Amino acid sequence: MKKVAALFTCIHLAIPGLCWAAPRKHHPWFSASSPRQDVSRGPVALTKDTGSRLTIRRDDVQERVAGNEGKGRQVVQQALRYKGTRYQYGGTTKRGLDCSGLVARVWADLKLKKIPRVSSALYHSGEPVHLAELRPGDLVFFRNTSKRGISHVGVYTGKNKFIHAAGRHKGVTIATLSDPYYQLHYAGARRLY
Repeated sequence: MKKVAALFTCIHLAIPGLCWAAPRKHHPWFSASSPRQDVSRGPVALTKDTGSRLTIRRDDVQERVAGNEGKGRQVVQQALRYKGTRYQYGGTTKRGLDCSGLVARVWADLKLKKIPRVSSALYHSGEPVHLAELRPGDLVFFRNTSKRGISHVGVYTGKNKFIHAAGRHKGVTIATLSDPYYQLHYAGARRLY
């Protein structure tokens, strides 16, 4: 019996895939089921390394979030004013816009902070936003559309849609992120407001 157990141990160590092992649960760094702070209930308490407690009122958090959402909605409303404008490579006026020109024009109209002019530079600005956390006014980026790398940008309008300068035939129009073409080329999103 000891010889069989020793033989089994040798085989088990030599061929790791031979034995059954309990499946391991995957814990990604972000998931929809990860615990999140609910801003609708009572105060939040944060603990510093020193052991002292810092309290942030949920009303303050809600006010800041509502303020940002208000700016995001202003960005969307301003971008929608350019719907139907013809496409012009390098354009930044009502007479013609390209994708990053639309974003630059909206930011200039709303007198928001100065932002880079090209989509590849915009992609490295602001804070990254996970697809599940998109809010109206966030910028959505696409790669390898007209050239290699980040080459296209649009303004997320909500409900899985974004406004962008699509090209010579369509001009400034609204598209859906679930369109297979945009799914294939989606690169990420950023919040700049």
